[in-house]
Amino acid sequence: MVTVQALTDGIIAFVEAYGYLALFVFIVLETAWIIHFAPSEVVIPFAAAYLVSTPTEFALFVVVGTVGAVIGSLLAYYLFGVNGDRILQRYGHVLRVPESEVERSKAWFRRWGEGLMFWGRVVPVLRTPISVPAGFARMDLQRFTVYSFGGWAIYNAALVWLVYSGSGERAPIDYVLGPLSRTVESNPAVVAALAVVASAGAVAWWLRRERAV
Repeated sequence: MVTVQALTDGIIAFVEAYGYLALFVFIVLETAWIIHFAPSEVVIPFAAAYLVSTPTEFALFVVVGTVGAVIGSLLAYYLFGVNGDRILQRYGHVLRVPESEVERSKAWFRRWGEGLMFWGRVVPVLRTPISVPAGFARMDLQRFTVYSFGGWAIYNAALVWLVYSGSGERAPIDYVLGPLSRTVESNPAVVAALAVVASAGAVAWWLRRERAV
């Protein structure tokens, strides 16, 4: 019996042997929910430690990881989301799933779930399976792709930066995080006030949006 640890070790060896090509294949399959039991939280840092040693390699790693993740997400969207909906439409009566419940779940996702598509990509529990209900509810494909790309870019950049920042080199993301960190340290009160204003604006926008629905 193949254990998760053995599978993870095999994938890491695959990346060490074939580099970015292996990384791309792994990320596509993992985010497509085909080999989701081999966590990218383990594989990506090991791969980054092996493949990334310069700012150019840092950027290349994030691009390869993000593009692969978007492709994998689209596969999950169609394979398990759209096809899952078709199966329920055809065999729902056999599976004893009322059509009203199916439509209710779609309506719920369209109203609440789409907002999770961006930030859900950085949450371990949600980041991969959230593609399935999106396909089930036929989320707009352009929004799905854009939200997924942004979320996966943040996820990959954060994981790689955690590894790369310990190497003594300066990652591209440091050019943003460095000044931001210094600003927070030197002006904590101003930053806190801006955060409160931004939060209040977000809440006001959300309430206005809900009243318009």
